[in-house]
Amino acid sequence: MSRPSPSAPNIPRLVEQLSSTDASTAAGALESVARAAARNDRDALRLAEGGAVPALVRALQSRDERAANNAAAALACVARVSADTVVEAAGSALVAALTSWGDSDVAANAAAAFMVIAQRNALSVAAEPGALQALASALLSTNDRAVGKAVAALSICAGTSPSLARLVAGTPGALAGLCAAVTSVSSDYWGPRVITLAMHALKKIADAGGIDAAVRIVSTPGALGALTRALSSGELDAAREAANVLSAACKAGPEHARAAATPAVLAALSAAAGRDGLAVNCIGALSSIAEASTQLALRVADAPGVEAALLAALTGSDARAGANAASALLPISNADVERVARLVSATPAALPALSKLLQSTDIVAIEYSTLLLMNLATHDPTLVAGLPDLPGAPLQALAAALRRGANGNLAASAALRGSADQLAVLRDDQLAVCAGVVLCILVKGSAEQAQRVLSAHGVMQAVVAAISHPNQRVVGSALEVVRAAARFDRGHAVRLTRARGALQRLLRALGSPGDLAFASAARILAIACRADADLARRVAAAPGALPVLAAQLSRGEGDAAVAAAAALFWMAFDNDGEPRSEVVRLLAAEEGLLPALAAAAVQRGGDAARNSIGVLAAFAFVREERLVRLLSAAEGVIPALVSAVRSSADVEAALNAADALVHIATTSPQDLGRRVLDAGAAEAAVEAMGRSSDQAVTGLLQALLAVDAAKVAAVLATALRAPFTAATVTACAVLASAPLSLGTVAIEALMHATEDAAQLRARAEALEALASAAAAEADATRPRACAGCGLQRESAGAGRLRPCACCSSKGPAGRVLYCSRDCQRAHWPAHKAYCKRAAVAAAGRSAPVGAA
Repeated sequence: MSRPSPSAPNIPRLVEQLSSTDASTAAGALESVARAAARNDRDALRLAEGGAVPALVRALQSRDERAANNAAAALACVARVSADTVVEAAGSALVAALTSWGDSDVAANAAAAFMVIAQRNALSVAAEPGALQALASALLSTNDRAVGKAVAALSICAGTSPSLARLVAGTPGALAGLCAAVTSVSSDYWGPRVITLAMHALKKIADAGGIDAAVRIVSTPGALGALTRALSSGELDAAREAANVLSAACKAGPEHARAAATPAVLAALSAAAGRDGLAVNCIGALSSIAEASTQLALRVADAPGVEAALLAALTGSDARAGANAASALLPISNADVERVARLVSATPAALPALSKLLQSTDIVAIEYSTLLLMNLATHDPTLVAGLPDLPGAPLQALAAALRRGANGNLAASAALRGSADQLAVLRDDQLAVCAGVVLCILVKGSAEQAQRVLSAHGVMQAVVAAISHPNQRVVGSALEVVRAAARFDRGHAVRLTRARGALQRLLRALGSPGDLAFASAARILAIACRADADLARRVAAAPGALPVLAAQLSRGEGDAAVAAAAALFWMAFDNDGEPRSEVVRLLAAEEGLLPALAAAAVQRGGDAARNSIGVLAAFAFVREERLVRLLSAAEGVIPALVSAVRSSADVEAALNAADALVHIATTSPQDLGRRVLDAGAAEAAVEAMGRSSDQAVTGLLQALLAVDAAKVAAVLATALRAPFTAATVTACAVLASAPLSLGTVAIEALMHATEDAAQLRARAEALEALASAAAAEADATRPRACAGCGLQRESAGAGRLRPCACCSSKGPAGRVLYCSRDCQRAHWPAHKAYCKRAAVAAAGRSAPVGAA
């Protein structure tokens, strides 16, 4: 065993002197022990092992401040090598010293002892009764060193484990004391360190307790001032943690974000964001506030320096700061897109920055840049028009988002925002929808732009992949890209349907439960079938395709019915308007399709009705008797075509309907033609002539003349009476043509006869009205008396008069009343003839001649 060096203190002797009854000796020994313990850990360990701790405890408990101070300092040094010994023997004494010595150095050294113990074993500090409370009280000391050591001790405890962090937070006065420490410590040496340690403790408490703990911190009196000072301090760690605490608290709800978003806090965040190392956290906090509500988004945007800070972060070199800037600008754009559009337009580097974020591997960067681009593109397409020209592969990045979306990596999202909290990220389908919207707006720019976008590597493949997405909005968004491009060139739709696996996916999309995906798929198929006859045949022959289209026509809700009718129309017709016989035969084989088309033709209106009528007409235009008879036999078809001729304001629809009826009537005049005529086709044609649709109806009337010339002529005659119109000219022309070939004299005679008939009809109607009024008048003036005995209601002994039940008292002579059944039976021979005629008249029919 080596001998101690001559300069080394004699530890056993010092320990012995500590217990001396001579006050001077004990005091000197105490100072020597304090110096020895502070000199090196070896001497401190020798003191601990030599039994110095109990003597130091006694000295700490004395009323001599100098002795207590030396004892506390020595215990703090001994704790470096034997923390458990110190806390076990001196824990309660240290608590008492912290409490009783207040603002003195004794309390500072006691706090230092607890700090050292916490570094070695934080659980022992928490387990010592009153230790955390004493440390919390010390935070309010005027002794900067005492505050600093207490803050350090609590910070170490809070950072050890979530349970200890919650224990610290639950200590009365701890949160308020930590906040006060940040704002009250001013020493050049202790100030920055105390601010950092206090913010570290607060951040650990927030991490352990989550959003609730963060809210509790921010709600503590003086907290916002402390956080603002931390943000404004030169301590990066303190500023970073202050921003993170604010960010976490603001996620608890708009009311908490509103309380935290004071002008001073917003100004401090925007100013701190410009310092190296703070942009991620400060911009993240601004984003959390802006996301809380529309009003707060505008408050953030209006705060001095915020717009500049957001643009600097967005266009800077830190991708994480840029992602947070995009996430802050997004809710601002939702509240006032014009403002963000103006910022982006005035900042040439903004769009390249968003493109760079879009192409990054950071989830949050991809998400928020895509959403922000969507908002900007929707507001003003010119803001994103230059995206395809930017470096890298922005179109491929959008295609990747459309195809895959984000993976929902919560940990990555939290890291990007500089917070340990798990922050919600967009679902894959929402990201895909947004990417699809941006691509769609890009292709709408021009034919050249559409070609450029859809020819970019991976874009069409992404659309094909997205068609099978389970979310209909994704399917609709992807297909809308191609549909928009097809307005310039239908070849884009053909190219999509010819891509490997695309047709099967489009057909599956027709079976989607909602309208959006169905309508998008049906419209793409309509465009492609129009240009590709083979594709039209394949779609019509595909199992399940026609039943789905028929079902959507029958439902008739919104865009789905319109899209279904368009798909069927362009399967049935080529680009030149000629029917595709093979496809029409396939349509004919689908049970229920014709009634669905007929119902849509009558009920839907607009494009759905026009295209449905067109498909019905295709059956007739093929000129196969089997198809025509099948068309005529289907429920509601002929009435639907007649209705279209009568009332459709769409000239094309009226022409198609009239032509179809002509083909039906001429296929078998005495069979099918009679059905067309009996359905009111002639009357409908005459009404159509009143709308100057003579092209649509002249042929129909001529075809119907071959069925029943007299009936059609009678209908045509109704168009001959004054006032004369274009319909009169058309009616004359039809009457003069074959097969009637009436001359001028005959037509004039028919015209005069029609006028006479109209006058007679008017006189008859006037007489009928007069008779009805006369009957009512007679009924009102004749006395109320029994028709059998003449007893009037006012006579003495008159009972209740009841009307004859057979003629219902509605005959032209007025009411027929009886006072009893005997009087009615007695009067019946005289009343019988009148009663029957009155009953017939009341039913609106002519009485048979000679009725008894």
